[in-house]
Amino acid sequence: MSPASTRLAQASRSMAHAYRAKRREEAQVVENDVEAARARAIVALSMRAAEMMLSSGATAARSTRLVLSICRHFGLPAQVDITYTRILISYEPSSASDPITVMRMVNPGLVDYDRLSRVENLIQTMSEENLDIHLMYSRLRNIRREPRSYRLWVVYGAAAAMGGGVAMLMGGNRSDVLLSMFATFAAEFVRNNMARRGMNTFFTQASSAAMAAVIGLLVMTGRAHLPESLPQASPGLVVAAGMVPLLAGLGIVTTAGDAIDAYYMSAGSRAVEVFVLTSGIVLGLISVLACGIWLDVPSYLAPIDGFAASLPAQLASAGIIAASFGLLCNMGPRSALAATAVGIVAQCVFLVTTALTTSSPARSGLAALLVGLLARLVTTPLRIPVVALISTGIAPLMPGLLLYRGIFVLVSEVPEASVGIPVPGQNAQTLLLKCLLTGAALAVGSSFGAALGNTALRLATKGTVRRPIRANGDGSGFRRRRPLHPAERAQTS
Repeated sequence: MSPASTRLAQASRSMAHAYRAKRREEAQVVENDVEAARARAIVALSMRAAEMMLSSGATAARSTRLVLSICRHFGLPAQVDITYTRILISYEPSSASDPITVMRMVNPGLVDYDRLSRVENLIQTMSEENLDIHLMYSRLRNIRREPRSYRLWVVYGAAAAMGGGVAMLMGGNRSDVLLSMFATFAAEFVRNNMARRGMNTFFTQASSAAMAAVIGLLVMTGRAHLPESLPQASPGLVVAAGMVPLLAGLGIVTTAGDAIDAYYMSAGSRAVEVFVLTSGIVLGLISVLACGIWLDVPSYLAPIDGFAASLPAQLASAGIIAASFGLLCNMGPRSALAATAVGIVAQCVFLVTTALTTSSPARSGLAALLVGLLARLVTTPLRIPVVALISTGIAPLMPGLLLYRGIFVLVSEVPEASVGIPVPGQNAQTLLLKCLLTGAALAVGSSFGAALGNTALRLATKGTVRRPIRANGDGSGFRRRRPLHPAERAQTS
C-alpha cells in the first residue's frame, strides 16, 4: 500500500473515531438531560409537599423528615433545609452537570390540620401504593384545591362552644356560659373578618382580645345597674373564655417541638411570633381596661374557685374545649373525636396530680407530658398528625384566666383584697409570671412527651438497641449481634 493510501486510511479511521465519540457524547448529554428533568420534577414535588405541610401547621422538623422520605423514595440524594418561612432543596449530581437548587418563601396561613393529615398520609402511603411522580403531584394538587371542611357558621359555632366549655370548666353559672359563648363568638368573628381583609396578625389578635374585654366591661356595667335578684355573671370568666382560643392558637407546641429537634432558627422565629401575638392580646386587654377605668366603669374581679364542683362536668367541659378547638383548626370528625378523648385525659391528669403538687404550672406540665406521649403513640394507627392532637389536647389547660387577672390588677392598680383574688400574696407580677410558666410548661411537657413516644416506638419496632461499648478494640464502638462461640465464651469468662 502506498504512503498516500495509508495516510488516507488513517484519516478515515480518525474521522470515524471522532464521529463515534461525538455521538456517544451527544447520547450522554441527552441522558443527562433526562435525568436532570426527572430530578427537577422530584424537587418540584418535594417543594410543593413541604409548602403545604409548613403552611398547614407542621413543624419544620416533621416537614424535613417527610420531604427527605420523598427524595429517598424516588432515589434523589437531595439536601433539604426548612425554616419557618423558607424552604431550600438542593441536588448536586455526581457528574459534571449543574446542581439544582430551589428556594421558596412560605407565608404561614391558617392552621389546617385536615390538609396536613391528608398530605402526611399521602407521603406515608407513597411506597405502599408505588406512586410515581406525576400521580403524586396530581394528588397533592387535588388536596391543595379542596376547600376547608366546614362552613363559616360551623366555625363560629365551634368558637361559641369553646367559650361555653371554658366557662363550664371554671365553674360558671348559666349566665357565665351564655355570655362566654357570645364573647368567644364575637372575638372569632372579629378575627376572621380582619384576617380575610388582609389585616396584620398582631392587630387581629389585639382586636379580638379587645372585643372580649368590651363584653366583659358591659357585664361589669350591667352588674352595677341591674337588680341583684337577677343571675349574676363573672366578667373575668367571660373575658378569660375569649382569651383561651387566642392563646391556644399561638403555636407553642410547634415552637417547642422545633427547639427540641434542634431546628433553632425555626424555633426562634416561632418564639418571636408567639411573643408578638401575645403582646397583641395584652395590648387589646390593656386598652379596653384602661378605657373602662377612664369611663369610671365599676372595676372588680369576682372570686373564682378554679373549677366546677362536679367531676363529670369538668371532664365534659375539657372534651368540649378540645373538640371545639379541633373544629376551629379544621380537623376532621374522626380526629376531633380523638382530640376530645385526649382533652379529657389531660384534665384527668391535671386533677390527679393535685396529690403531688399544688403548683399549677407543674400540674399543667405533667398533664401535657402525658398528652404528648399518648398522642405520639396513637397518631400512627389513627393517621392523625401528632402536632394536631397535642395542640387540641392541651387547649383546656391554657391560662386564659391567669392572663386576664394579671393584666386587670396591673392596669387597675388596686389592692389584691379589693379585686377578690382568693389567694393572698398574688400581685400582678406573680399572676403574669404564673401564666408565663404555665405556657412554657405546656409547650415543653408536650414536646418531651412526644419525644418519649418516639423513643418507645423505636424500641418497640427494633426490639434491640445497639449500645456503644469500649471493650471491642476494633474501633466499631458497638456490641456484636452474633452469639459468641462456646470457646469464645470460655475465653471471655
